[in-house]
Amino acid sequence: MIFSVGSLKPRRLAWWLLWASLAVHVPIAVVAIRRSQLHDADFENYYSIGTRSGRPYVDSPVEFPVATAQMFRAIAAIAGDRERFGYSLVILSMAANVAIAGALGWGWGIEAAACYAFIVIPPLNLFLLRFDLWPTALATIAAAAWRRDRLVLAAIGFVAGGAFKLWPLMFFPLLLVTPDARRRIAPLATTIGAGLMVLAGWLWVAGPSGLYQVLTFRGARGWEIESTVGAVWMLFDQSSMRIETGAWRIGTMPGPIAIVLFALGAIPCLWMIWRGARTRHLGAGWAGGLSALLFMSALLSPQFSAWMAPAGGIAWAEKDRRTSVLTGLAVFVTNLVFKSFSPLLHGAPRALMLVHARNLLLAFIAFDAARRLVRAPLTMDSEPVVPTRLTT
Repeated sequence: MIFSVGSLKPRRLAWWLLWASLAVHVPIAVVAIRRSQLHDADFENYYSIGTRSGRPYVDSPVEFPVATAQMFRAIAAIAGDRERFGYSLVILSMAANVAIAGALGWGWGIEAAACYAFIVIPPLNLFLLRFDLWPTALATIAAAAWRRDRLVLAAIGFVAGGAFKLWPLMFFPLLLVTPDARRRIAPLATTIGAGLMVLAGWLWVAGPSGLYQVLTFRGARGWEIESTVGAVWMLFDQSSMRIETGAWRIGTMPGPIAIVLFALGAIPCLWMIWRGARTRHLGAGWAGGLSALLFMSALLSPQFSAWMAPAGGIAWAEKDRRTSVLTGLAVFVTNLVFKSFSPLLHGAPRALMLVHARNLLLAFIAFDAARRLVRAPLTMDSEPVVPTRLTT
């Protein structure tokens, strides 16, 4: 494709935005490295998982999938102490952050990478102090590989992402978006083979109870206070609020209800991602699908907004400005929710309203994306469109 001289200006601006945003990421990473040495409940939990004796899931409960648990154990063994363990986690998260921007640039162009790098600036400090950027990087690389018509690589990436967090498994419908049934054989076979290997390894390490521990967050019976139901419960009765399995929860629910909610959120998520690929609106499918999944979840931690951030960049590259702005707004408001967590624990009305505003925004993004995807024509009648190089 031959670009006019006029089209060079947006690309140049995108490059400037990307480098300026990445430059802002650097001091944030430095601060995160220093903060990794302070007491933090999540980091202490990660280190505890990495240093406990015995088998994870069997001798002590673990709420994360097998790859995450084993990664914590490997990092803890190499680091040798809590200080270097914290440094290592932040550095790995920063590497994942750069990998996401690189994958977006590879799959959708410089505008997607720049938009993502800008969106994540406000909550980046939080993202670097958690591990959610790891599965997000794997999912983004896999989606970009699908975009570049590397379907086997995409299949491996989705399975690997699912071994760290379950939500990248929602992207498997992308492997079915091809008019040539024969081209589905290799990626589907890869998915089955890699998936069976991960499942076998998980069962060997964790036993049958491992998956149940992950789906129910170690059998938690309360609603996390930032979740849709938990936030509503906070409006009427805060007497049951307590720390349970590492999170502030409220009220009670049957253990299996978390699995039911995950399934209910997964159905629209799978459909929107599939439909987004079929209509060349993957950004809307990603943002809407993950919004539905999060809205239905019994646990809605602020760092989960990292899962949605790449969708903002993809939507912008696909000229879907509305979805891109809404996604960026959801990430930004979630950062405000995180900053207001202490007042939330004391039942401050403003903090409660902020949580409800974020949750309603997720619902609106899911609804708006579904509406747009239903109306969009099915244009994916050929292979995925590969971004062309700039020529003059």
